[in-house]
Amino acid sequence: MRISTGTRWILTTALCGVLITGCSSEEEGGAEEAKARTAPTAEPKPLGEGALRPLLLSQADLGTGYVQVQDKADTGEFDDVAIQGCPSLEKLGEKGDEPMFASMASTGFTYDTDATIGEELHSDRPSVLSSKLRELFGAYTDCPNYTMTAGTTPIEVKVSKSDTPELGDEQFAYTSTMELPSGAQIVKTTAVRKGNIAVMLVGAPALVDRHIATAVDKLPAES
Repeated sequence: MRISTGTRWILTTALCGVLITGCSSEEEGGAEEAKARTAPTAEPKPLGEGALRPLLLSQADLGTGYVQVQDKADTGEFDDVAIQGCPSLEKLGEKGDEPMFASMASTGFTYDTDATIGEELHSDRPSVLSSKLRELFGAYTDCPNYTMTAGTTPIEVKVSKSDTPELGDEQFAYTSTMELPSGAQIVKTTAVRKGNIAVMLVGAPALVDRHIATAVDKLPAES
């Protein structure tokens, strides 16, 4: 099963049309000009992980009370996660660990010891980011209720779409309520695509809402 932290985005290239002049008649020239005006432009290429890392949130961006979580080695603790009761998520999970996007960088923080917020930056061609984000968030919001099994522990999950911030080129958000043995845990996932980069924040709803604009503001003005 693909686990999203919600889950895991600048160099711009342009396709220049060539206007042929000289022996063309006026009518032919007009046709060529129309072609040049309607010719598609090349999409910005994806950034690599090294270019994404400086764009991640830092403790200085978040303020006091936040402690960065050190990266941990993959222990395989999520290898046996399964979904029941939501065909769209089950289908998404069939892709396993196949990367959705060309590159990714991530970080995470705790706040006052009892709240967390995680960030992922993804980069790919804008059309790829757009279609796959729609696929991802569509799958997670397709079923209002489903069961997630981690090992032998079933966890009931309720999902609802959330208001999105007016930021970037596209926005996505949903809120999950997980019924854990220790009690209900509410997690919000918000993603904003800006050109060929998407920022995704996952964690306590108040923290996600508080810092999504700061995260987007760190992205380049022209991606």
